[in-house]
Amino acid sequence: MDNLISFAKVLEHAQLSERLLHLRATLHAAQVHAPKQLASPLLARASAVLLADIYRLISREPGARTLPRLDRQQPPEHRRLTSMLRDAQLALDLFRQAHSDDEGDDEWRTIEGQEMQAGHRAAMARS
Repeated sequence: MDNLISFAKVLEHAQLSERLLHLRATLHAAQVHAPKQLASPLLARASAVLLADIYRLISREPGARTLPRLDRQQPPEHRRLTSMLRDAQLALDLFRQAHSDDEGDDEWRTIEGQEMQAGHRAAMARS
């Protein structure tokens, strides 16, 4: 089963999802007042760092190269940054879908979970 991941990646996904949620809220607040204005240098830098972290998580996934990269030195317009962060959310959603159980219970398919199930099956077979 090649779609198993380590539990560390599950934790990283949760952390990145939370960071993205907060950054999108911050961007939304800034965009309401000036949608065509350039993002502040700090907002652009925070977004670039987050996008790079998300790319590292999903780099082995199909379509990962389509995740946009952001130049830390060139702040984009708020609208473009909103689009880039929306794409990042879609990439995280696809990552979760690719590594979740097919049975609809939304459980992650982890290496550690697989090993635990194998150990449990072995223990049951011995008894």
